[in-house]
Amino acid sequence: MAGVILTPGVDSPCVARCSTALGDAVCKGCGRTFEEVTFWNVMDDAQKQAVLARIAAERAAATPPDMPAV
Repeated sequence: MAGVILTPGVDSPCVARCSTALGDAVCKGCGRTFEEVTFWNVMDDAQKQAVLARIAAERAAATPPDMPAV
């Protein structure tokens, strides 16, 4: 692809269970949006790190706190 610079520095969070191909706006496997999945290979490392940080924050917010011992 002429004019495209691939940036392999940051690994993809893909876990091979992509649901964006099935029409989901956000992948149930890795947490990326359809656009993030599509453009991952042309994003620079800072953009990739920002995506990973957003995914981590969303997962942390969705994880309930530990239940107290009974």
